[in-house]
Amino acid sequence: MFRERKQLLGQIEAGSGGGSDQVNALYGAPWHATAMINSIFALVAVLLGGLLVLQLSGRTDTRPWVRAVALGGAILGAIGLLTGLGMYFDLFASQPELPGAGG
Repeated sequence: MFRERKQLLGQIEAGSGGGSDQVNALYGAPWHATAMINSIFALVAVLLGGLLVLQLSGRTDTRPWVRAVALGGAILGAIGLLTGLGMYFDLFASQPELPGAGG
């Protein structure tokens, strides 16, 4: 997606861009859809990992690796959720804008 963004910026600078609808169709919509899907999977990982950690915290007969894997899943899910939200709100790369379109 970053490569497509760079190509689109090159087209905009060359004056051959096709308008803000094309910018949104080629860059904005797929970027936000990917971010939404990533966030959903990450939220599921956080919920499952968190529930397992809470369920296993009271047990003494649970093997240590099970707790470690559940905690690791919850932590990785939280990182994924932050990444997905950052993508959705354009914190990593802003959407290309046409000259004069303002924003």
